[in-house]
Amino acid sequence: MTTIKVSVELRDRIAALAEREQTTLAGAIARSLDAAADAEFWAGVARTMGEPDSRARGAIEAEQFAGDLTDGLDPDETWDDVW
Repeated sequence: MTTIKVSVELRDRIAALAEREQTTLAGAIARSLDAAADAEFWAGVARTMGEPDSRARGAIEAEQFAGDLTDGLDPDETWDDVW
């Protein structure tokens, strides 16, 4: 166990959160830290994935190049014998 000093206002906020979540002060702090870590993770995902406009541009590019996968292939070939 460790004791930390917090302002009365912060203690009261943690206590109110703990009461709403029906947990202890330590539980409320742990849940808050977990929520902050989750938010940080998803913010990183959003940065990695890009803005909606860039995703739309990526989808358009994928559609433009989709036909390249069949270049030079016989369109009547069925590939039924591969199974």
